[in-house]
Amino acid sequence: MTRVRMKGTRLIAALMMTAVLALVLAMLVGCASTSSSDGSGEAKRGGDKVLTLCFPSTVTSLDVSSNDATMLKEVAGVLETLVNTDSDFNLLPSLATSWERTGDNTWVFHLREGVKFHDGTDMDAAAVKWCFDRAAANNKSFAKYTSYASSEVQDDHTLEITTSIPTGELPAALTNVSTSIIAPTSVNAAGEFVQPVGTGYFQYKDFDVSTGEFKCVTFDGYWGGAQDSSIVERDVKCISDSSTRSLAAQNGEVDIATDVPFTDLQTLKDAKNVEVTSYETARTYFYSYNLHKAYLADANVRKALIYALNKEDIVNNALQGVGSVPNGIFMDAVQWNNASVDTYEYNVDLAKQMLDEAGFKDTDGDGYRDWNGESVTIDIVTGSRRPGNALIAQATQGYFDQIGVKAKVNVLDGTAYSQKIDNGDFDMALDSAATGYIPSAAYYLYQNYYSGSSNAQKIGYSNPELDELVAQCRNMEAGEAKNEVSRQAQAIAQNDAAIYTVAHYGAVFVLNPKIEGFSYSAAVHDFIVPYTTDLAD
Repeated sequence: MTRVRMKGTRLIAALMMTAVLALVLAMLVGCASTSSSDGSGEAKRGGDKVLTLCFPSTVTSLDVSSNDATMLKEVAGVLETLVNTDSDFNLLPSLATSWERTGDNTWVFHLREGVKFHDGTDMDAAAVKWCFDRAAANNKSFAKYTSYASSEVQDDHTLEITTSIPTGELPAALTNVSTSIIAPTSVNAAGEFVQPVGTGYFQYKDFDVSTGEFKCVTFDGYWGGAQDSSIVERDVKCISDSSTRSLAAQNGEVDIATDVPFTDLQTLKDAKNVEVTSYETARTYFYSYNLHKAYLADANVRKALIYALNKEDIVNNALQGVGSVPNGIFMDAVQWNNASVDTYEYNVDLAKQMLDEAGFKDTDGDGYRDWNGESVTIDIVTGSRRPGNALIAQATQGYFDQIGVKAKVNVLDGTAYSQKIDNGDFDMALDSAATGYIPSAAYYLYQNYYSGSSNAQKIGYSNPELDELVAQCRNMEAGEAKNEVSRQAQAIAQNDAAIYTVAHYGAVFVLNPKIEGFSYSAAVHDFIVPYTTDLAD
C-alpha cells in the first residue's frame, strides 16, 4: 500500500476538495433515487410521472388463478385477454384478431402476430394453450366461465378450443379477467407462480405482499406501440376501507380512488384539490328473497314488499343520486335489457292490499303484521364492501315500517355475510353484482336466476321454463336472436319476483384534477384505467 503525506495548506485544500466532491455526489444520487411529491398525489422520478391508484380490495397474490387478476388487467394494465368489449358490450379483438365457431363444442381463435411477452418471448398458440391448461386446473372462475375442456395448436397463431358443453359464450367469456394471458415464465421449474409476465403496456416491477401495494413500469416492446401518456409507472395501493380511500384522495396520496362513502361526497365535491365524477355501470343492487320461509314462498307477498319500495327516493336520496332507477333487470344501455317487464312501481296502498289478501295481517294489534298468527321480523342482510348496500337496506326497513312489516338490518363483512347466507339465516339478502362480468345476454341470468346457480339454490328458487330459456340463450352466439331469448327469460324472472333489481349501481371516482385521458366503461368488473391516462404538468 502506498502512503501519500501532505502538510499545511496542501492537506487543507485536499480535504476541502474531497468535501465538495462528496456533497455534489450526494446531491446527484439524491436526485436520481428520491421521489418527490407536489402534494397532489403526482410523484416524479427523474422527470417522469408516476400514477398512483387505489384498489378497493386487498391483493394477496398476483397469480391469475386468484381473484386479483382484476387489478392486474383493469387497473395496472399488465395483463390482457384474447377478447375485449366496449362500453356497449360489443366484443372487440385484443390478443386474438378473430374467431369462429366450428362445431357445437369447438371454436378457433386467430392470434395477433408480433406480440411479445414482457420476458421477450412470443405470445403464440402454444403459450396460450399452456396458460389455459394451467387456468383450467387451478382457477375455478376460469373453468366456470369458459367451460374449457382442452385446446389444440393448429399453427403458431391459431388455437382450437374445445368446451365441455355446447356454448356460444366462449368469446364473451374470454374477455373475463380470469382468462388473462400470462407467459410460461410466470412460474418456476416446479410450477410455482413467481410473477405475472403478461403482454400489457405495463410490466411487473414490485409487489409488497404485506400491504398489497403493486408497482409496474412501461414495457417498451408493447405490441400496440408507445402510448400517448407521460406516465412511466403505476403504483397501485390496496385500501379496502372506503373511508380510508376517501381520506387518501383528499390528502393527495392517490390520483384515482373509487367507491368512497356517499356521506363524503359533498365534502369531496367542495374540496379544491380533487374532482368527483360518477358513471352508470353494469352493476346492480338486487334483493334475493328466501323462499324457504313460508311467508316469502308466496309471490304476492314478495311483490307487495317490492311495491312498498320507493325506488326513485332510494336512488335520489339514500344513494344521493349515485346510480339509477331500474327499468328492468339490466341498465338501459345493455342491448338485451327487457324494458317492458313490470317494475312494480311504488304503491303503498296496493302493497297493503296484497299483504292483507295473502293473510299477512296484524292479528295482535301491535301495529305489525303476523303470518298465521305468529310475529314476523324480516331479516335484511347485506355486505359492507359496497357503499350503497347499508343505505338501501336501511331505507327498505323504513318503507316496510310504513306498511306494518317489522324488519331489521344486518350489515356484515364478507365472511360473516357469506356464512349467514349459506346457513339460510335471512329473509332478504341485498347484493351488488356486475351484470356484464361476461358481456353476454345469458351470463347474469345464469349466475343468479338459473336453478343450478348458487344464488337460486340458496334461496330455493326454480322455474323450469326460465331454465330452458337460459340454457338456450347460453348456446346461442351473440346477436339479436340471443338477446330476444334473454328478454323472454327476464320477463319470467321479473314476474316470479324471487330476485329483484332495486337500483342500478353508480361508480364514483375521486380524481386528481391533473388527470387526463381517463374514461370509464360500464362493461368492466371494477374499473379500467386506459393506457392513455396521464397527469398534466
